[in-house]
Amino acid sequence: MAEQDYLAELGAELTQMRAAKGWTTQQLAIRCRRSRTSVSQALNTRQGRPAPSLDTVSIICEVLGGDTRRLLTLLRQGRSQQNFGQPGPLASDGSRQFTREPSEPSPPELGGLYNPLRRENLERSVQWALEASPAIPLARQPLTKGDGIYAIYYTGSYELYQPVSAPGCSMPLFVGSTRPSVSRQNSSGLPAGSGLRRRLLQHQRTIERCDNLRLVDFHVRYLPVEEMFVPGAVRLLVGDHQPVWNTVLEGFDFHEPGKARMARRSPWDELHPGRPWAAHMAPNGKGVQELRAAIRRHLARDSDKHR
Repeated sequence: MAEQDYLAELGAELTQMRAAKGWTTQQLAIRCRRSRTSVSQALNTRQGRPAPSLDTVSIICEVLGGDTRRLLTLLRQGRSQQNFGQPGPLASDGSRQFTREPSEPSPPELGGLYNPLRRENLERSVQWALEASPAIPLARQPLTKGDGIYAIYYTGSYELYQPVSAPGCSMPLFVGSTRPSVSRQNSSGLPAGSGLRRRLLQHQRTIERCDNLRLVDFHVRYLPVEEMFVPGAVRLLVGDHQPVWNTVLEGFDFHEPGKARMARRSPWDELHPGRPWAAHMAPNGKGVQELRAAIRRHLARDSDKHR
């Protein structure tokens, strides 16, 4: 029996959706703001050819109105096929298979064998589990207990963040984590062991106070995870996606400083005013226009990288 070609299925479905719109490949590329080569690669993908990037397929799905989640699953299964052959069945507990490629398919110290227990591959599996989880509105208080990692996505119409704004939540605006607290209670009223809930509640309040952002335009993915895997998973997520609020516009996750430490406003508070304590601080060394220009340059480079 011939092996199922997930990449060919993906390419065929994307091609059918393009044809249904009556668009040429060039017209689709213009609407996706991607090169014709990268779009053509996605439409004609199959085993034996380079797989398209996750970002390119995600944007094509959004433009064509396809089932983004299902088609990205085909892409991941196809990539897994290229590296490991057919994916195995789900575990008895229903846990998800991780079907993306490993960070290092052929570690030289193992003679070309893939070692799933290498630290970075374990951390990759945490990253993939987060990215495979559903994105929920940030305004919805998560019911989860524990600490772990999370990624915040923007889906609104704020002009500056349009390059990462997408219903499919493929490019995070911010990646963060929480660690276990030794205290039994905190200012949010939640007990110790509720780190993710507490942190996301803080982020909700920060955005609600902001003058030029709306809480309804934000979604989040979160994953409770063992503490030892948190730093590595965050490092990989930030390294892969270069989220704006982790790199160019720091300060979103800042807390009110003590009076002795009051200094300049963070870049985030300079561009997104609203936190009462930041209003009393000296202006940031970079003005709003300079910060906006830096974000545009960053997102333009990131877009080019994925073409």
